[in-house]
Amino acid sequence: MCNDDEDEPAFNKYQEQADAVADLFRRAPHNLIEEIEKLRFTYVVDDDEDAEEINEELTARPETDFQMALVSYLDGADAPSKSLLKLWREETRREDSPFPLWRRYFRTGNAQLKSLVLFGLDRYPTTHDLLENLYVLHSFLPNPKELLLRYTLACDLEDDPERFRELAQDFDVGAASFGFDALHALRARYAVDGLKKKVIDGLLLDRETSKEIVAF
Repeated sequence: MCNDDEDEPAFNKYQEQADAVADLFRRAPHNLIEEIEKLRFTYVVDDDEDAEEINEELTARPETDFQMALVSYLDGADAPSKSLLKLWREETRREDSPFPLWRRYFRTGNAQLKSLVLFGLDRYPTTHDLLENLYVLHSFLPNPKELLLRYTLACDLEDDPERFRELAQDFDVGAASFGFDALHALRARYAVDGLKKKVIDGLLLDRETSKEIVAF
């Protein structure tokens, strides 16, 4: 029989160690793995993870005042704002942006990053780069409900056929990660919307053709 009084100190010690590891990931010191091992944890890279990418993330540092402002937000507890959202979208779309730095926050499922992305989607629900951010977050920290909600809303609101096609295609790829057939769901949703139904039918045909080519 377990004694809760005896277990509590052990649990508290483990919690302190776990909090210390989380803090290390936020600060990302150059000797992260060594620091983790000092806390009596073992740093393990899964077989499907790219060790080189992770190393790049751990050594990445902000290089400009704008990047430092974003890192300060991501490592802190401030509420998202329009100015931070604008800065995030501008910085992450730059060709010379330090992508390993931002990828580190995606990989750890950073709560501040998720808040900023959802803040943006509340205001700009059909925006491609924010939806893509949500999908990348989902790939590291699965949240199918949020992905379904946001992509469905985006598809409902988008009237431009080409943009709708891109959204539906992205939705199909993202939802496939948890076994949901987005294209058939959208086809049923837009059964009386001739324009959107035509786009979905085209995507379904493309998908079946691709399967046939692979099978051949």
